[in-house]
Amino acid sequence: MGRKSRCGYRSYVCTPKKEAMVTPKKEEDVKPDITKGNRQAAPVPVPAAVVKTPKKEENVTVKDEPSKPNLGCERQTMMDEEQDRISNLSDDVLAHILSFLELRDAFKTMILSKRWEKVWTLTHIINLNNKSCVRRFDQRLSLDKEIRRRTTFINFINGVLFGHNMIFPVKAFTLSYYFGYADFIRYRHSPYIIKWVDAVSTNDLEKFDFSISIDCTFPALNMPPTLFQCQNLVTLSLESINRVLIRFDVLETVYLLSLKYLRLVKVRFEEENTLKNLLSGCPVLEELYMEPGDTGFKSIPHFYFISPSLKKLKWKREEGFRGYFVVKAPKLEHLHFVEHSMLGFSMSVSPSLVSVVMDIGSSFGHHGHISVEKLFQGISNAQKLEWSTHHTFMAKVELDNLPEFCNLTHLKIGSCQDLYFVSSIIQHSPHLKHLIFDKDHFISGPMTWMPPVPVPSCLISHLETVEIIAPEGQTSYEIELILYLLHMGKVLKKMVVTPFSCIDLRRKLWESPKASGCKIVFSDFPAGGTSR
Repeated sequence: MGRKSRCGYRSYVCTPKKEAMVTPKKEEDVKPDITKGNRQAAPVPVPAAVVKTPKKEENVTVKDEPSKPNLGCERQTMMDEEQDRISNLSDDVLAHILSFLELRDAFKTMILSKRWEKVWTLTHIINLNNKSCVRRFDQRLSLDKEIRRRTTFINFINGVLFGHNMIFPVKAFTLSYYFGYADFIRYRHSPYIIKWVDAVSTNDLEKFDFSISIDCTFPALNMPPTLFQCQNLVTLSLESINRVLIRFDVLETVYLLSLKYLRLVKVRFEEENTLKNLLSGCPVLEELYMEPGDTGFKSIPHFYFISPSLKKLKWKREEGFRGYFVVKAPKLEHLHFVEHSMLGFSMSVSPSLVSVVMDIGSSFGHHGHISVEKLFQGISNAQKLEWSTHHTFMAKVELDNLPEFCNLTHLKIGSCQDLYFVSSIIQHSPHLKHLIFDKDHFISGPMTWMPPVPVPSCLISHLETVEIIAPEGQTSYEIELILYLLHMGKVLKKMVVTPFSCIDLRRKLWESPKASGCKIVFSDFPAGGTSR
């Protein structure tokens, strides 16, 4: 290294570098010098920093570089894992998943893998519909093709029902079947449907929903007795779409111990005791809906609705039957009764009664008489009442002796032959709060308004809202009724008149004396009505 002297000049001193100890190499490790002929140079000691010993190839380990991930393979692996996750579920879970599909869609899952070949047979809910086999006019389906489709459909159902795995029995069965001309030709007496119903009618069945329609002459079906012995059945629905196709014989053995909902639409009872025996075999029945057909009950003079557990009863029939109705249901809460050709009605008192809809009439097309005492005695505990009568005369003496409707707070009156009924029922409803006149269902006829004497107590202390619906306008008697309510309603808050088009009548209502600060609303004006 160079050093500075005292006089400022730089002097250089050569210092030999220290050489590391070098291990002498073997002769075979020294490569010959081929630059000078064949002469081999003597080995010269070389510093360790300069000498580089080459590594033998067999001692060198080459590490593989990490390869880039293949996204396609990973994605496929994840899909396989997810598929395996579903397939590894238990039979119960898979059967529950398939129960939300129609039977034919569940059947298609058998092609997924070997795991799925028999899973569809384990489902406990079966939904059958043969609409795809129906010949339609726009499709121009030939009769032979329709017969083949129906035969395939029937064979498929036969294989499913009679080959079903009983470890997972059928708990819910829904069948919607349309009878066409092909059924009439090939299966004239339809024995296969009875076999289907009988096959699923076990103690494991919880829901049975059967609907049938037809476009040709076909004998009515008689339900097998095994259907009425399913002790765990909760819901039972039998329906004929366009004509009466289901009939009941005398039901002597009915053991529907768990049935809570019963729906019968256009069914025919052969004897009077059929319905009585049916209801007596349903000890926990809560809801009954009946809509008979035109020829369902012509030969039955009395209908008995006797049930200790019934909470909701709905009967709907507008024509065709002339008979007497008897209702004995101490726990009844909701009654909806539509019958325009009955001869009589009686009902026992139900303390838990909440709502009643009565749309009744006497026998065909002529004025008849119905006992008011028997009619109103059973519904006097109702909180809500909708009342309509058609071609029915109620004597004034009977209307004066109406029972007290102590719990009634909502009253809706539709068609009636005399406004005296309105004044009578208001007089006997001391806690009435809401009153509606729906003239949309009124039958045209002479009506007179006679103010009740004395003034009903509900007008003095409870009546708050009044609504009058008159699509064709108000008559003079109805105007007198409106003015009377305005004049006597001391706690009346709101009156709605709809529709309303007479300007003079509007001015008359505004200028008439009022017992309270009642708000009058005319609903046929823009923006929801004009009020004052």
